[in-house]
Amino acid sequence: MDEPQLMRQLKELCDIKPRQDWVILAKNRILAEPTEALAKADKPGLLSFFPLFRYKLAFAPIISVLVVIGLFGFTQKTVPGDTLFSVKKMTETAQVAFTSNIEKPKTQLKLANKRLDELSRIAQANQVRSLDPAIKEFQTSMAQAVQDLVAMNTSVTSSDALILQEIAIETQKLEENKQKIETVLGVVIGDTGALENALAKLVERELKDLEERSLTEQQSQFFEEARLAYLEGDYLEALVKILLLSNQ
Repeated sequence: MDEPQLMRQLKELCDIKPRQDWVILAKNRILAEPTEALAKADKPGLLSFFPLFRYKLAFAPIISVLVVIGLFGFTQKTVPGDTLFSVKKMTETAQVAFTSNIEKPKTQLKLANKRLDELSRIAQANQVRSLDPAIKEFQTSMAQAVQDLVAMNTSVTSSDALILQEIAIETQKLEENKQKIETVLGVVIGDTGALENALAKLVERELKDLEERSLTEQQSQFFEEARLAYLEGDYLEALVKILLLSNQ
């Protein structure tokens, strides 16, 4: 095809006009495309939620800690027989696990007193179903306290005065609370004979240790009072006299 002929055909193509209906259809399509694109952009997609997911993941550890703290606080109010009491026992077991052997007796005595406090609340609220598990929990705590006290007697030659003081305080508190609860319930909730025997061995060990020391006149008086209380079977009183001697 020569050049003049090509130019002529191009001119004919330029003179061709589209049909009117096709022009209207094309115009509508062109104008509609930006609107549809904006509409699609406004629709929330999965990616638009990613920032929210990131915020949730960032706060997840904090929320978990708050939930644990709230659960821990709530379980401290539970008593034996409650559903979440086992969670409370787990925290107490962990606490004892990180306690030294010398301090375990007074820690266990504190737990035994806590069981007595729970028994008192149960009795006041007349929660009959919780009485039996609460009494069993107290007896278990008592047995463990005796076991740890015996272990301390055999592994330590002389105890720290502060530990002896706490043992004396918790023992006296236990005896008083136990007697009150037994009076209210009209039943014996546990035998303290094993605890008294363990306490007797503790006092005996302390007296033997004091015999080998040089004592002042005032200390010698407290020592004699402690020895007499021990012979009379009042081991708690003997322990108190030994503490008074140590403070001189």
